[in-house]
Amino acid sequence: MHKILITNDDGIQSPGLWALADKLSDLGDIWVVAPVTQFTGAGSCFFPTNDGEVCSFQSPAGIGKQLHAFSVNGSPAQCVFQAIEEIMPKRPDLVISGINYGENLGSTIFSSGTVGAAIEAASYGFPSMAVSLEILPELGYHNHSKAVDFSVASFFAHRFVQAILTNGFPSSVDILKVDVPRTASKDTPWRVTRVSRLNGMEKHIEKTEKQRSIIWYPNPDLSFAEADSDIKTVIHDQMVSISPMTVDMTANTSFTDLRKKLTL
Repeated sequence: MHKILITNDDGIQSPGLWALADKLSDLGDIWVVAPVTQFTGAGSCFFPTNDGEVCSFQSPAGIGKQLHAFSVNGSPAQCVFQAIEEIMPKRPDLVISGINYGENLGSTIFSSGTVGAAIEAASYGFPSMAVSLEILPELGYHNHSKAVDFSVASFFAHRFVQAILTNGFPSSVDILKVDVPRTASKDTPWRVTRVSRLNGMEKHIEKTEKQRSIIWYPNPDLSFAEADSDIKTVIHDQMVSISPMTVDMTANTSFTDLRKKLTL
């Protein structure tokens, strides 16, 4: 039986996490290892102040069957690390991060804890997937709003995971990034895309007399998104986006030309 590790950046209490775990429970031996608290925007970081305490967690009511579940006092990437090194008796066949409250499009991936967890898994050589659902900004990216319906996003996650387990992971790919529009239905078409160079999200500092907060909101000007990009597909065309990614971040450039430019 395939061992599937599921994590996220919204925390162990997130309905998106459990919608995914429940939906995938017929595809293998499911292990849920997620942060004890919210870690949106954590990227691939490991915080030295987090002690990594591991606690068993009871699956919420309504989940089809009892799953292996643990919370970790650490970031999403740290959860993957501890799941592999400490918690799971055998290493996973597939690692899935999500379902995230909010889309992860374009260069936003460098800040995303959802994608950061998938990158950590890929750095070990495990095929991984990051699944995100577009939401209305007013629902809040740091909240566990009950108004968000994860059924369609979990449907597509199940569809792609089932295909991967049947056909194998695509060659030369380390991560599949899946983004589902909030208007999507089970009949919505999907498209293989590139990760846009544009940033799908913007952020600003909001200060009061007592505190400073970083507020995230969708980039208001995405009209110049590349035609084959994740942003164009999700935001403009309202289709499901699947972006193949690799941990090899080497630029596609001529090394000879680069050496010339760096030589005085």
